[in-house]
Amino acid sequence: MSSSSKTSRRTFLTVGGVGLAGVLGLATAPAASAAGGAPSGVHPAMTPPGTPVPGSGGIPAGPSTFGWNPRDLLDFDPATTPWGRHLRCLIPRAERIAPFAPTQAHPDLDPAVQLSTLTIDDAGSVYEGRNQAIGQEPYVYTQRYWPYIDIWGTWHGQVLASVPDEVVKDPSAPNRDYGVIDIPNPGWTEAAHKNGARAIGGWFWPRSTTAFDEFLVQRPDGTFPVGDKIVELKKYFGFDGLFINQEASITKAQVGKLFELFRYIKSVDPDFYLQYYDAVLPDSGELDYQNELNARNLPSLGTPRDRAVDSIFINYDWPRVDPGLKNSVAATKAAGFDPRQVGFAGVEHQKGGFRPMECFGDLAAPGKPGPMSVALFVDSEFWLDAAHRGEVHDPQGRARYRDLEQKFWSGPTGNPAESGRLDARKPPYRSDVLNYRQWDGIAHSVVERSPYGSLPIVNSFNVGVGSSFSIGGRTVSARGWDNQGIADPSLSWQYWTEGRLAVALDETASYDSGHSLSVSGSGVLHLFKTELRQSRAVQVEVIAGPGLTLEVGVTRRSRPGRIEWRPLERDGGASGPWAPYRGAIPAGRDAVVRLSLRISGTGRLGRLSFREAGATPAPAPVKGLAVRTVGGGSDVEFTWTLSGGASAYDVFQGDLWLGRTHRDAFFSPGVDLGEGRTFSVVPISAAGVRGPATAARLG
Repeated sequence: MSSSSKTSRRTFLTVGGVGLAGVLGLATAPAASAAGGAPSGVHPAMTPPGTPVPGSGGIPAGPSTFGWNPRDLLDFDPATTPWGRHLRCLIPRAERIAPFAPTQAHPDLDPAVQLSTLTIDDAGSVYEGRNQAIGQEPYVYTQRYWPYIDIWGTWHGQVLASVPDEVVKDPSAPNRDYGVIDIPNPGWTEAAHKNGARAIGGWFWPRSTTAFDEFLVQRPDGTFPVGDKIVELKKYFGFDGLFINQEASITKAQVGKLFELFRYIKSVDPDFYLQYYDAVLPDSGELDYQNELNARNLPSLGTPRDRAVDSIFINYDWPRVDPGLKNSVAATKAAGFDPRQVGFAGVEHQKGGFRPMECFGDLAAPGKPGPMSVALFVDSEFWLDAAHRGEVHDPQGRARYRDLEQKFWSGPTGNPAESGRLDARKPPYRSDVLNYRQWDGIAHSVVERSPYGSLPIVNSFNVGVGSSFSIGGRTVSARGWDNQGIADPSLSWQYWTEGRLAVALDETASYDSGHSLSVSGSGVLHLFKTELRQSRAVQVEVIAGPGLTLEVGVTRRSRPGRIEWRPLERDGGASGPWAPYRGAIPAGRDAVVRLSLRISGTGRLGRLSFREAGATPAPAPVKGLAVRTVGGGSDVEFTWTLSGGASAYDVFQGDLWLGRTHRDAFFSPGVDLGEGRTFSVVPISAAGVRGPATAARLG
């Protein structure tokens, strides 16, 4: 990608993602505390001795993704692809419920504005050339604001599978060649699908490892071999499409064939989503950023009846070229398209942080319908930079940057219902990049979406990473872990509160994941935007600290301005740090459109559960469990047959939790076989009910 800065996007790839401070030579301000106030002061980018440095090298043991060129695509065979079974997303994309303005954090915000984002998968990981779906790095970034994301895309590039391991391990080694195509981290695809978002891979050209014409080979019957394999790749690994970052000029003949390839892909798989970067022009092959939608780049879309791509990511200089995007809207409508479906105005966060040059909040805000949709570029850069400085390598540091993340998405107060900048924006932009007081928050322009159209709803505040793991309030692993794929579907708002209630993600205690929610004060916490038609009463259970008073709140469609409150009774026989609070929501014909809690006291929330009254069956045990060591060492691979009624699987060595997955395969590196050679897999239903364990012994 390019922008008006002299530092190109290619520079960021070359330096291995050292971030805006390292590339631009900026001193970086520390994050503000949770108490508020703009960041102040600067310090050099320093990493404490012994701190893992992002992208410093190495290859994760076991399954990891890699880049693809045309020859790799043509050779693709699921049976022979390294670790292919471990890199699949088997979770279909959830259907999102229809917008309902009265239960929006901003009822007067236009739901037609969409959001796409390009993110570095697992920002902060030491692994750069290979991307792992399941790892042991508690300091990597995971996304928890999926309700605002319609299209999520990967951004980093991956080294080709054919590159020798010793070259992949050395970021400075010659011939460390990247593929043009990068499939998204399958864990991120799983998380996106749980929340109803699309997950798309990356196409980055130029690369020095292949000739462009290799993509464009066409059979006499008009089909494209590479196109067929791209579709096969998408269907096998379970992602949704590609972001096309074509950022080097090609010939007029080549660009014509390229768009024929895109049309062919969509003819074979109409659900294949293609987003095209405003870079190479479709009529000439010339690299020429338009910074708007106009007669030169709109033909990238094809026509309304003959689509080539689904949308265009507009380059970043649009505030100067097309203020207000009025010309872009007019040109898009004249071409027969809906501007908010096909036009995404780019906002550069990798360099700009909370203070980018582009300000979409001036165009789309409560009471102000947005002219187009918005695209974020590397919204997670603040976390990656903090990882380079060693600031997210302990729970306290991670809490600071999770607080910043909350301010990025929900606005400077951390409450999406109170989004909007606290201070006026002032140039120079792309400086003082952590100053969230001049930032509106994504929730100020984009309506929260929801996949919660049916029961059960179970949430243990699992955000896909942690420094330990608990099940039922008992710590079953004290080892750090990361796996974006097993994160729970997101809370609809983080955190929409009313009254004097403080809420924060808490890594220091957990009931059924690696986190809980700490709460203090008295007020309302809105949890889920729903569309629930009840045939029976709903059983409610909240696992929480014993020092709280809790009520469940129900908002119904016919009376959206009124919340029905029902008490939750604490189990008097419970002891220890966690206790169940139970209640019920009576059946009714009127749809439940929001679920909330009224809280008083200080403590933690460990798990939320809403399910229909009656027996909840346990999933069947897995069959065909096989356990084997890999490479003659202590790395262990597990495979089994998917279980009926299960949505996830926990893997154990004795009582030690090794990890969780949604697939029929799991890999655990560095297992201490002296602690036991008996392993088991426990299936878990969507309602959180655990089934019988299936055991196997490693010979």
